[in-house]
Amino acid sequence: MKLIIAEKSKVAQTIAVTLGKYENHKNADRTGYYKNNDYIITWAAGHLLTLQSVNDYLGKKVPWKDIEVPFVPKEFKYKIRLDKEKKKTDEVAEKQIKIIKDLISKNDITEIIHCGDSDREGQIIGDIFLKFIDNVKPVKRLWLPEQTPETIRNNLKNLKDNSEYLNLKNEGLARSYMDWLLGINLSVFLTVKAGEKLIVGRVLIPILKFVYDRDIKIKNFIPEDYYEVQSNCNKDGIDFILTKKEKYSKEEVETAEKMAMLLNSNKAIVSEVSTKEKNKYPSKLFSLSTLQKYLSSNYKINFETSNKVIQQLYESGYITYPRTSTQYLSENEKSKVQEILNKLPGYNLEMKNSKKIFDSSMVESHSAITITTKLPDIEKDFTDETEKVIYKTVFNRFISNFLAEETILSETTIKINVGEEEFILKGETVLKDGFLKYEPQKIENKLPNLSKDEVIDINFKAVKKQTSKPNHVTESELESFLENPFRTEKTTEEEEYQAILSGTQIGTTATRTEIVSNAIEYKYISRQKGSYYLEPLGERIINVLDKLKINLYKDKTVEFSVLLKKVNKNELNLNDVILKVTEELKKIVNTDIEIEKALPPEKESFGKCPICGKDIYKGKTKNNTTNYYCSGYKDGCTFTLWEEMKHFNNTLKITDSRAKKLLSGKSVSFKLKTKDGKDYEQNLKIKITDYNNKKYVNFENANSNDNKK
Repeated sequence: MKLIIAEKSKVAQTIAVTLGKYENHKNADRTGYYKNNDYIITWAAGHLLTLQSVNDYLGKKVPWKDIEVPFVPKEFKYKIRLDKEKKKTDEVAEKQIKIIKDLISKNDITEIIHCGDSDREGQIIGDIFLKFIDNVKPVKRLWLPEQTPETIRNNLKNLKDNSEYLNLKNEGLARSYMDWLLGINLSVFLTVKAGEKLIVGRVLIPILKFVYDRDIKIKNFIPEDYYEVQSNCNKDGIDFILTKKEKYSKEEVETAEKMAMLLNSNKAIVSEVSTKEKNKYPSKLFSLSTLQKYLSSNYKINFETSNKVIQQLYESGYITYPRTSTQYLSENEKSKVQEILNKLPGYNLEMKNSKKIFDSSMVESHSAITITTKLPDIEKDFTDETEKVIYKTVFNRFISNFLAEETILSETTIKINVGEEEFILKGETVLKDGFLKYEPQKIENKLPNLSKDEVIDINFKAVKKQTSKPNHVTESELESFLENPFRTEKTTEEEEYQAILSGTQIGTTATRTEIVSNAIEYKYISRQKGSYYLEPLGERIINVLDKLKINLYKDKTVEFSVLLKKVNKNELNLNDVILKVTEELKKIVNTDIEIEKALPPEKESFGKCPICGKDIYKGKTKNNTTNYYCSGYKDGCTFTLWEEMKHFNNTLKITDSRAKKLLSGKSVSFKLKTKDGKDYEQNLKIKITDYNNKKYVNFENANSNDNKK
C-alpha cells in the first residue's frame, strides 16, 4: 500500500477518481483521505505549517522594541499554522496532520508519494511536512504538469525519487528563509524607528516603490504646451490627417507656423499607392503573466480573480500547470499536443513544428499554458461565467497556434509628398480570417481612395496641444515591471528569457498577486478600476526608507532573486544565502540615523457615556472580543457595550454604526424572536438600570414605557 500526499483536497479527489473505485473518508471539516486497494490518497491542505515567530524562538512574548535585530535563528523551525481569527493553533490543520501521521505509521504503508504542486513552493510544502512528522519511509515524487487521468496514470508509473528534487527544495527553503529574515527584521526595525507599525517585505517594497514613483510624477506634473504641424484632409467623405513628425515647444511656435506656411506653398501629390498581401501570425501561447494581462485588458478581470480561477481550471484538469514564465512548449511535448489535436477534429488543425511554439531552450521547468485532452462541456461543466471566459481564452489561443488556415491581410500604403516632406498612410483589410475567427482583432481600413499623381487639398496649421500627465499604474504595467524590472523597448525576446532563467525578476508568478493584495490590505496602496493608487501610509514607508538610506528597491531585490536561482543550480547553498541576507541586514540596522516618530493616532469616539458622560472608544479583550468601553473606566465607570448583547432570549449584534446610534440616544431596529421562535422586528434603545447601587446596561422598547429588565 502506498500513501499519496497531494497539496490540496481537490487534487487528492481527482487522483482518487482516476484510480477507480475508492472509499471516501473525507470529513465535513475538509480533513481525511480516500482509499482503494493499492493507494491511500490524502492532502496537506496547502500550508499546514508555517515558520516559527521570534516569540516562538525566544519562548516568550517580546515587545518589538526589545527585539535585537537582525534576529537570525540558529535553525529555522516550523509549527502548525495559526487560526488568524482565534489567534491560536489551527484545529483543522492539527487534525489533518495527525491523520496523515497515523496513516504513515501503518505497517502496510511501504512508500510515500509526494504530490505537491509542481513548483518550488509545492516541493517544500511536502518536504517540510514529512520532516516535521519525522517520516522515515522512502519518498517518491509525483510530478503533475496537468491533472488529466492519462497524465496521472502515466506519471504514477514513472515516479522519481524525491531526492532528485533536492535543488528545487533548497531554492524553496532559501526563498522562505530569505523572506522571513527580511520581512521580520525590516518590519521590526522600521516600526521601532518610525514609531508606527510598518510591515514590509522583499517583494512588497519594490511594488510600493513602483506605484510611489508614478504617483509622485502625477502629483508633480505640470502640463506643457507644444505644437504639431497638421492638415485635416478629406476625400470622398473619408477624413484623414497629415501630421509632420517633429514636435515644437511653445517657444518654437513661430517656427511651427512658418513650417505650416511653407508646406501650404506646395502641392500635396500622391507619389505612390501600393498594396501587398501579408501573413498575420497569432500571439504566442500564454504564460501566467501574459494570460492575466490579456484577461485584465480584454475582460477587466483583475489579477486576484484570474489567479484563483486559473488555478481551479488546472486542479480540474482542463489546463496545464499555470505557474509558468514561458510562452513555449518543450520539443518532447509534440506527441501530447498531437493527442489534443486528435480530439478536436472539427477545427481544421495541424501539427506545426515551429520554433515559435516548440523551443526547449525557452523552457525552464514548466511549459506554456495550454488546454489538455480533458475537454469540458462549456455550458454544463462551468457554472461560473469567469471560468468560461478564461477557459475559452486559453482554448482559443491554442486553436489559433495550430490552425491550418492562414490569416492573410491586404496592406495598403499611400505616400504623399508635400514639397520635400513625405507623409505615409497605412491601412489593412482581412482577406482570410484564419485565427482572427478565434481571437478577433480590430482591423480597419479607413484610407481614402487615392490614385498616384492625385493632388490633395491641404491646409497645414500649427496646432496647439498639451502634454498629458502619466496614468496611474495598471495591473498589467505592474506585472510587466515585476517580470523584468530592467526591460526596455530594445530588450529582445532572447534577452527576456535569459533574464527569467537567471532570476532577474521580482517575486514569482505564483506569489505576486497575493503580495499586491497584502499591500492593499495594509492600506499602502488601493486599487480602483484596474489601477493602483498610493495611500498615505505607503508614501510614509518609502519616505522612511529613503531617510534611513535603505535601498531595497528593484536592484537589490533582483540581487536576492538571482541568489535563489544560484541555489537551484547548486552554485550556492542555503547557508550562503542566509549569510548574505544577514550581512545586508547588519548594514541596515547599524545605520545611525534618527527620524521623526509618528504621533499616536487619535482614538475615534463613538459617543458619550450614558452613565458618566465621558467618551466611548472601541476596543478588544484578550480573547479578541470587541467592545465599546467608557474612557472613565479608571474612575470606576462600568459602562460597556459588547459586540453581542443579551436581551431576554435574543442576542443583539452591536456594530459600529449601531453603537453610534444607540449612544446618541436614538433607537435601532433589531430582528428578534419570540419565545416560540417567531421572527419580528423591534426598535430598541439603551436603558441604564440600577440594581444594588450598581448601574447596568439594558435595552427597552423605544416605542413604549415598558421598563422590564
